[in-house]
Amino acid sequence: MSGHPGPDRGAIARNPDARRRVGTAYAELLAVILASVLGIGGLLLWHLSRRGRLIRDRLGNPRPVRWPEQDDDRDRTEGPQ
Repeated sequence: MSGHPGPDRGAIARNPDARRRVGTAYAELLAVILASVLGIGGLLLWHLSRRGRLIRDRLGNPRPVRWPEQDDDRDRTEGPQ
């Protein structure tokens, strides 16, 4: 015996029924993990969209802005400098 507790890998490898049960348990564990990650991701997206909507609803209307008149014909839009 190797001194540490755990499954007897040799017995599992020799027994096809045990291998099938271990494989099924492993697949189910991966499915539960995937479903959990997808559920948490969905809740995160829902929360962020809801929070953004609530923040946007609390904001007032945009203020009108008057830009000063310029004599030159340069483009005043923002862009990379």
